[in-house]
Amino acid sequence: MKRSFILQAGCIVSLLITTSHVWAGDAADFSAAAEAVPLSVQAAGADGSEDDAWEENWENEWESTDTIADPLEPLNRFFFHFNDKLYYWVLKPVARVYAGFFAEELQISIRNFYDNLRAPARAVNCLLQGRVRDSSEEVVRFALNSTVGIIGLGDFARDVLDLHSSDEDFGQTLAHYGAGGLFYINWPFLGPSNFRDSLGMFGDAFVHPIILLDAGWEVTIGAWTLERVNYTALTLGDYELFTETALDPYAAVKDAYQQYRKGLIENK
Repeated sequence: MKRSFILQAGCIVSLLITTSHVWAGDAADFSAAAEAVPLSVQAAGADGSEDDAWEENWENEWESTDTIADPLEPLNRFFFHFNDKLYYWVLKPVARVYAGFFAEELQISIRNFYDNLRAPARAVNCLLQGRVRDSSEEVVRFALNSTVGIIGLGDFARDVLDLHSSDEDFGQTLAHYGAGGLFYINWPFLGPSNFRDSLGMFGDAFVHPIILLDAGWEVTIGAWTLERVNYTALTLGDYELFTETALDPYAAVKDAYQQYRKGLIENK
């Protein structure tokens, strides 16, 4: 009974750990999503052109892209602004201090460590999608990086054997079998998501090593906090660069997230 309770509680908290989505506090993933924004839209915001031209470019570029329903927009906008303030007032200042104490090489090693912890979830999702080879490579990566790579601090599998991560999650597995995003959700702390990907985070949580080891709440929350701060320290400025050039930062982040997830699902 105790293990069942810990698994259920840990699953909820581990949403914070396993999420690989865009968030103001996860600038590394955010910068990847920002690449999905049309180049002409980025250029219009960066070169100081007039707002009318900027808006026209934005509308033209996104006119033909997939959109997602946003029935919770008032609540989503509230949580977007909450996350935005949390980034500027708390996470960014902490990340700056953190970056001043820890060298970039150490930050990259810590990022590798957390990425290695997600390898079991990637292996399971590759297998569920019928990608047996990718699943096997994830198992090999996890075994090598956890041992020769010194508990994942080094990416031995990539650097020496050229075995790269498949970057799969349960949200993509659900999409593989035809599940749509249904509607957009902007979670407090977690940021952009949709109904399908939110369910996917629960699925990934059950095979996360921290949950399987029955780690306590303190360890789980501490691990998540360190990951967020470390990722932000590595990519300070990416979030600001994207949102400060957008006429409507909320809409820009929502569209970028949608394109980012679409690219992952289509394995682009």
